[in-house]
This record gives sequence, C-alpha cells and structure tokens, in this order.
Amino acid sequence: MARYTGPATKKARSFGEAIYGYDKAFEKRKYPPGQHGMNRKRKQRSDYALQ
Repeated sequence: MARYTGPATKKARSFGEAIYGYDKAFEKRKYPPGQHGMNRKRKQRSDYALQ
C-alpha cells in the first residue's frame, strides 16, 4: 500500500474532519473542496430521503 502524498487539507475537507491533525487551512474553510463546495449543504432532507 502506498503513502498518500497529495493535498492533505483537501482530503480532510472532503471528509469534513481534521484527519491529519490540526491544520490552519482546514479551520479557515470547513466546507467541502471544489467549485460547488459551499452549495453542497442541504437545509432539509426531502420526504423521499426520509422514507
């Protein structure tokens, strides 16, 4: 198994948890990475999702 050498903060933000320990960049932006990162949050689950 290989060691992950990519952007650690981006991975931590995609999981929503600081998995690599304290990171100032993670504390600054707690939303998921990417172009639509802040829009990914849904306010309320639909009736279909609750079924």
